[in-house]
Amino acid sequence: MDKNILEILDKSNPPLADRLKFLEELYWANWEEIGSDNLEKIFGYLTSRSLEVEEMAKVLSLYNNVAGAYTDKFANIIGNYYREDKIKFFKALNLNKDEAIYLVYIFKMLKIFEDGDKEYEEVKNLNKLTDEELDTANMFFTMYRTICHT
Repeated sequence: MDKNILEILDKSNPPLADRLKFLEELYWANWEEIGSDNLEKIFGYLTSRSLEVEEMAKVLSLYNNVAGAYTDKFANIIGNYYREDKIKFFKALNLNKDEAIYLVYIFKMLKIFEDGDKEYEEVKNLNKLTDEELDTANMFFTMYRTICHT
């Protein structure tokens, strides 16, 4: 990982483009080279409630990072994204649909919810997703139902 990219964590309000580049770098990072101080900053940033939808979409990929590092930590972060804001979660997933299958396994492992159909109806009835985002949510819950009931 480019050491300069970590400087983004020290800036008070870096531009979204820089934050997205940082998150992309994290996916490819050699996590063993990142010091504990920087790890603390990274995980503090990832658990921030002020992430933009585009940032959250990038974070959804980190569970499946190239190094296979911190998967439990990333799973919990992603599960918390859903618990804290289901609408924002599905807006982010809509930008990163390829991660849906991995996220289904996270949700199953962490027992994020028990009834996917009920969850889908709740999300749908909020009327805050576009048709495309709602289709993504439906795809996610369909995958969940298929995987968890086999």
